[in-house]
Amino acid sequence: MGKLSFFKKGIVIKKGYIVLSLVIFIATIVINILVDPNSLKVDRWSAMEVTIENILNGIYPYNKLDHLGQTSSNLPGLSLLGFPFYFLGDVGYLQVFTFCVFSSWIFISKRKEVEKLLILIFLVLSPAYWWEVFVKSDLMSNLLLLVVFIDCWKESFNKNTFEKSLLLGVVIGFFVMTRGVVLIPLTIMLFHEFVKATFEQKIWFLLGVVSSVLVISLPIILSLEDFNTVIENNPFNHQTKYAPKLLIICSLVVPLLLSRKFSTSMPIFRLSTYVLTGLLLTTFMLNIFQEGVWKNIYGKAFDLSYLGMIIPFLLLSLSSLNSRSVSIQVEG
Repeated sequence: MGKLSFFKKGIVIKKGYIVLSLVIFIATIVINILVDPNSLKVDRWSAMEVTIENILNGIYPYNKLDHLGQTSSNLPGLSLLGFPFYFLGDVGYLQVFTFCVFSSWIFISKRKEVEKLLILIFLVLSPAYWWEVFVKSDLMSNLLLLVVFIDCWKESFNKNTFEKSLLLGVVIGFFVMTRGVVLIPLTIMLFHEFVKATFEQKIWFLLGVVSSVLVISLPIILSLEDFNTVIENNPFNHQTKYAPKLLIICSLVVPLLLSRKFSTSMPIFRLSTYVLTGLLLTTFMLNIFQEGVWKNIYGKAFDLSYLGMIIPFLLLSLSSLNSRSVSIQVEG
């Protein structure tokens, strides 16, 4: 009788997950239809649109202005991610696609049913997530796709992360070309095992990364203007303008020290949450010390939406994927 009750409870939770997913899916579509992008005071959608439009026309995109008169910080991989939705007429539909991918993966992943539902509920209860949807931002979408990849890869190749070295390299090359912050979780996930990998695996992996980066960057390379234009107008200037350079370097070195051979994805997400929280909160507090509270919260001294980068990693770090007690295997 107890087993039957447990089975029925699992079925109810599954149905609840599906219903909630459909409601959110419809809500994201409706929001994208109703919100006039030109009325927004956030320019992530137009930065992506301007970048894609200029790439398609063979024009260097990083000195062109969006609807708020700002230049783009989109790396080529992020623009590639937005291409299908640009042709659909609204890059905001990237949010709809990302939610479908994320919710579908969580549903089929090897988690307890109640954990799956809680992950979805916590996402829905996040004001930062809905802000991203309303302003047609790509930030959380980018990182939700990243955590899905890490989670899926560790579930599929938890014994040997570099089993499919070339494919892994191609995918890593793509994500590296979307946003610099992805280096933190990817380094935690891969560095230790890369050092321990065979010579052949290292070569295939590096070949995949380099090939992927070159192919994705090719449209930008072909549209390069004079050297001064590139120095003054490039996406890296924007992506590093809030955090001190020393802090950025530390946030890239620390993941090297934290990297191990992890049996599941959970510790990768947990450690990524710690590093990202440290980076973002330290930057925020330093900016407050230098510029004051008002300029950082209501002005442009700090982009508060960056704090939302923690959410995807935090959500999945709370889950015990594959086992009740997550073990961390340390080699060497």
